[in-house]
Amino acid sequence: MKTRKIFALLTVMALLFSGAALAEGEADSVQIGTYTIYNKTGETVTEVKITDNVTGAANVFPFDGAGSLENDGMMSMTFDIPGGEDGSHRLTLSYKTESGREESFGTLSIEEVTIDLLAADAKTGATPIAFRKVEESQTGVYTFYNKTGETVLFINLIENGEEPATTLRYGFKDGLAPNAEHTLSLSVPANKKDVTLTLQFVTESGKIGIFNTLKIEEAPISLLDVDSVSGATPISFTAPQN
Repeated sequence: MKTRKIFALLTVMALLFSGAALAEGEADSVQIGTYTIYNKTGETVTEVKITDNVTGAANVFPFDGAGSLENDGMMSMTFDIPGGEDGSHRLTLSYKTESGREESFGTLSIEEVTIDLLAADAKTGATPIAFRKVEESQTGVYTFYNKTGETVLFINLIENGEEPATTLRYGFKDGLAPNAEHTLSLSVPANKKDVTLTLQFVTESGKIGIFNTLKIEEAPISLLDVDSVSGATPISFTAPQN
């Protein structure tokens, strides 16, 4: 009888442990929505926000509180929710334009999708966005290291040779401090072969660094002091050594 009781106790403990582990695993897992957003409003977009309809949590662009999304510009946002959701979870995508126009779409799903923010006269009924057909893309991922010796205010990535060009203009709310780092990415359609980008950065003192032949790749980039570099190249494709 005593042996049975011990066995039963061990069985209950094992079930409790496995249940706790399962619950912990569910808590740690997430569903991630990835949204590539193009500004087709005909004017500058000053804010893009994705809000959880249940919790009220929100992701807001510009991420550091400064900057904007110019007409025909592109940016990416992500949003995650607990992995145990059944697919019915919805988000609200909202945006504001320079002229004061405010729009929202309240039934955004957790998914990977490309979205156009529409001009007022391009809306279908009350819907201020349009979903693009999925197309293959190539993405450049760049980790920038500020080695200029001063604060960097802006970093711009602009596609060369295309009108309208894919553009990412990133402004730092408090600036990118000396020796700090920040990662940015830019996607262009996969059918554009041999595409290059122009990298621009502006420092607190007004110095401007320009590099015109950046490839679509994953690379570390050190931003250098414009006045101290040899030649005309204000960057180095290296990460600082600790």
